[in-house]
Amino acid sequence: MKANRPRHPRALAALALAALLPAACAQQDAGTQRLEILTDEWQLAGFENSLDLSGIAAANKTQVLVGSDEMFHVQPGVIEASKHRIESKRPIALPVKSAGKKQEVDIEGVAYSSADHAYYVVGSHGLGKKKGDFQADRHSIYQVPVDPATGQVKKDGIRRTSLLPWLEKTPQVKPHLKQPLQQNGLNIEGLTWSGGKLWFGLRAPNQDGRGLVLELAPDQLFGGGKPGPMRVHEITIAKGRGIREIAAVQDGFILLTGNASAEASKKIPITAAPGPDTRFELLYWDGRDTKATNLGRLPENGGKGEALLVLDDAAGHVDLLVIFDGLPGGEPLGVRIHR
Repeated sequence: MKANRPRHPRALAALALAALLPAACAQQDAGTQRLEILTDEWQLAGFENSLDLSGIAAANKTQVLVGSDEMFHVQPGVIEASKHRIESKRPIALPVKSAGKKQEVDIEGVAYSSADHAYYVVGSHGLGKKKGDFQADRHSIYQVPVDPATGQVKKDGIRRTSLLPWLEKTPQVKPHLKQPLQQNGLNIEGLTWSGGKLWFGLRAPNQDGRGLVLELAPDQLFGGGKPGPMRVHEITIAKGRGIREIAAVQDGFILLTGNASAEASKKIPITAAPGPDTRFELLYWDGRDTKATNLGRLPENGGKGEALLVLDDAAGHVDLLVIFDGLPGGEPLGVRIHR
């Protein structure tokens, strides 16, 4: 009898996931979605602050832009699909207001607009997680222009503004502004572009089992218009859960969810978090309804689900990379969602 060979780690993850998925997800029926862990091992190579990668988007099949929540730079990258590798290029500094040793935008989302030929890069618009302090650069959103012919970032012409004036005029979120993340304070963690609009996924607040996505046109932000209320989408998710990333696909959006509240700190010892931030799930949302379909739970790997990159958006499936905070190079996990 031959000795049993050790299983590939991705295969073990797939088996673990299968045990977690509800029975209803086991069959691929008409109108259902099913999550599958892929065995291709992707690598994000050469990126600075690789333990803190927090946002990624692609301008085309080969050019991406990556953000880290511990930097005030963005990092272009090149996709080598045949090698399952994304290679970093030289970082590009974003304009910031603060001075001194600690300059940080707290980048939480990156999106690409094919209409504007530009990336959008958003800070959390929340207080510092450990001290609960206000930092102006966290309340930033940037427009980063791209050469439409090549998809490469143009270093000149980067523009900065803030969502704060719009958030202050949006009644559903205004009470949560400048409040600690441990206590349901507003915190943007996801960003995507679809149908000419930017869509912001909020980690917090969770309002009694309702997660929030905010919608706003880029030209309202960067066209010199007068700030007004943002459009708010309420999505039914579990109480205490928040949207950690949002990615547009042809028939709606994929949401990545985790704890809405941050863990306690010395300065903020009380938290609304229901437990350790180790459970991360993917949901499908059509962009209109208040309901989202749970696609399944991601296998635990010691990191925190942080960013999504759409690799293929086909008629029968969507292929994604899930990037994890706290793991070297984001430890990308390939996922297929069957339509």
